[in-house]
Amino acid sequence: MDYLVVKNLDIAVIVIYFMAVIGNGIYWSRKAKQSNDFLLGGKSFGIFSTLCTQGATMKGSGALMGYSAGAYVNGTGVLISSQCYSLGAWGAILSGIARKLKKCSNIIDIRSSGDLFLRRFDSPLLKKLSGLGGAWLALSIMSGNMAAVGLLIHLLFNKYGLTFEASLIIGMTITIIYTTLGGLVSVVHNDVLQWLIMTPLIFIVVPAMLIIYGGATPTAIHNALNAEQYFSLRPNIWWLGYLLSGVLAACCDVNHLTRFITAKDEKTAVKGSMLGFTFCTLLAGLVIFFGLTAAMLIEPSVVASNKDGVILALVSRILPAGLVGLFIAATLAMTISTIDSNLNTSVLCVMVDIVEPSLSQNTTEKQKLLYCRVINFIIAALSIFFVLKVKGIVAIMGMGFNVYSSAFFVPLMSCMFWKKATKNGCLAGIISGGIMAVAAINMKLPLPVVWGVAVSLVLTVSVSLFICRDSAERDLLPGFSESGQKIDRQVFTACILGASGSLVFSIGVGMWINWICIIIGAAAMYSCIRILNRAFSEYQPTA
Repeated sequence: MDYLVVKNLDIAVIVIYFMAVIGNGIYWSRKAKQSNDFLLGGKSFGIFSTLCTQGATMKGSGALMGYSAGAYVNGTGVLISSQCYSLGAWGAILSGIARKLKKCSNIIDIRSSGDLFLRRFDSPLLKKLSGLGGAWLALSIMSGNMAAVGLLIHLLFNKYGLTFEASLIIGMTITIIYTTLGGLVSVVHNDVLQWLIMTPLIFIVVPAMLIIYGGATPTAIHNALNAEQYFSLRPNIWWLGYLLSGVLAACCDVNHLTRFITAKDEKTAVKGSMLGFTFCTLLAGLVIFFGLTAAMLIEPSVVASNKDGVILALVSRILPAGLVGLFIAATLAMTISTIDSNLNTSVLCVMVDIVEPSLSQNTTEKQKLLYCRVINFIIAALSIFFVLKVKGIVAIMGMGFNVYSSAFFVPLMSCMFWKKATKNGCLAGIISGGIMAVAAINMKLPLPVVWGVAVSLVLTVSVSLFICRDSAERDLLPGFSESGQKIDRQVFTACILGASGSLVFSIGVGMWINWICIIIGAAAMYSCIRILNRAFSEYQPTA
């Protein structure tokens, strides 16, 4: 892989980055004095921290390298499909989940999605299933990013004889050190650090260098590339399917739900997450621009069949020594942020939903904190072993995203919003949705999560309404029992403006450049913030 050219200065930058991540994580770990600090950060994170951790967690190196490779081959046609999960995440705010879940967590101490099932239906079984499913989802996302970290470090240090296996272990060891010590406290503060590293570089420095030294002006790119191949969005019915898949997956993503819970208040859960999802949506437009610039400057023979490496070939050609190292540090930052967040989420699911209910009531906070750290270390170590030694494990774990969303979307939404939902209905929905997703994947059906959710919906509703119709109806949980709230209508409007505005803005950048889209998108995002600020200035939380 000769297309990645690194100098000694770049290596030094990477080493300094690793030291900064470890040092920052260890420094903040001192605030993790109880198990709730370790798992939930004391539910005290502000808007900026929530913005950074939502944005950094959602976008790994796959978003940067994969979608730039897609644009390198297919142009802006990949822009919409690259946005589906980001836009889906907006649905978790638009539907009221972010605000209501935060309020609910304050009133009855919700710590996980399993707690929602336990508090609503008094079902330890649903709680444990939710914990297992959430842990699997987190591990499935983590396993793919572990391989990416190993590959990046291997590319940097292979000339010194460092193998891929050793590179992966080094990358994970860095993550294990601070997550085992500080849990979510260290994770979120490292997400802030890594967001501060990658945002100026990817949003300002790299685009400026590509324009100044690579000649990537709008005129040059449009003259060099075929308009039909590279600048047609080519709308089709699959966009709707991809968007639906994104909504179904993102609304029940345990990482998002955890960040809503750990925000310090309802406004922070909504606004911080909104800004984080805006960051992710806007990032996609820039990534498409990187791919278009690479299509203009990098010959296909340079990267051969490994199109995912085209962004590395581009920065190696344009950026000077030191900045190449910073760019790779930013790429590592995106990946490690995804890994540490999902590692912490898997520990939360295992500890809160599976281990803690079986502990003695006399278990001290010090002992619970020790259990959290031991579970964190064991999960990380087992993940390294499985990714390196078990053939096909990444493919198996990769099913987790589709299977989890298929199994839990309808039961979780029913638990939060549907008065007639029953314990057995949710159980039927979880089992049937998961089985259908596995079947759809094996049958190679398109959009397996849609098939799984459809079957889960049928079983959840049927069992709740007909088979278990004599079951006593249980009240919705606090926060979710509210209806007709002005704040929810205002948040809905703000979300529509924010999601559509950031999408239109990213299209304007991805088309390099459509100023009309950029202006309309910016106006919509500004209106979103104005409405949101006014909404929460008028809102008076009630118990």
